[in-house]
Amino acid sequence: MFKVMFKPLLKNRKFLIGFSVFLFFLVLGLFGPIFYRVDPTEMTWNHEKPPSREHPLGTDTYGRDILAQLIHGIRSSLYIGFLSAIISLTIGTFVGTFSAVKRGVVDETLMAITNIVLTTPSILVAILIASYMRVRNVEMVALILGLFQWPWFARAIRAQLMSVMSREYVYLSVMAGYSDLRLIFEDLIPTIATYAFMSFVLFINGGIMGEASLSLIGLGPTQGISLGIMLQWAVLMEAVRRGLWWWFVPPGVSIVAITASLLVISTAMDEVFNPRLREE
Repeated sequence: MFKVMFKPLLKNRKFLIGFSVFLFFLVLGLFGPIFYRVDPTEMTWNHEKPPSREHPLGTDTYGRDILAQLIHGIRSSLYIGFLSAIISLTIGTFVGTFSAVKRGVVDETLMAITNIVLTTPSILVAILIASYMRVRNVEMVALILGLFQWPWFARAIRAQLMSVMSREYVYLSVMAGYSDLRLIFEDLIPTIATYAFMSFVLFINGGIMGEASLSLIGLGPTQGISLGIMLQWAVLMEAVRRGLWWWFVPPGVSIVAITASLLVISTAMDEVFNPRLREE
């Protein structure tokens, strides 16, 4: 299934460009700390030094190495993005598939919950929840973000699976006595695999942007470092006003490049798998 899914994508220029950019940051986040063994929290006397041979991206107010912070920040931000995406995809798939299969009261109840979450200003709720937590690790931030991204996906796959439920092979499975779980995993989920993967990419994007937004207002992870936390430190120390470009430019460019690459990947997938947008 995955071979059939990715083979046409490899012929799409947009997908290759977006995936290459994202893969670069993914490899940098995964393997960068292995090759660049510098503690991002270690303070030195080299305060606010511009890029040099000793510190390729300079240092901050406390003499901490910016490149080390960037590498570890990319890893944490991607981890939050992936984890929040998994949470959102799991909840959305559960709600959407069971609504389509069960119908009736179960469908109405699940869709009522979905509509409530959908109309709730998620970022404000995330800010409210995070503000009451004295300690926030990256997993907790990912959980907060993942709990509010799924409604649009649940509604979309419910609508798709409603039409799939009327097909003959699904009727045959029901007549054969398939349980709801077997019906979902064998007959329904394969039909939405490409859409689910495209949505997963968007969920990652939302998780990374959400973490950066929370961190900028001081409600991000209280442990470790992320791209959002780097920007928060730069803002607090007025790096922009004082012209310390090597402090705020790398995390800002990284966030823009990662999120833009994910949007390009999603757009390319939509062009390949959506017949209305497919280029002749």
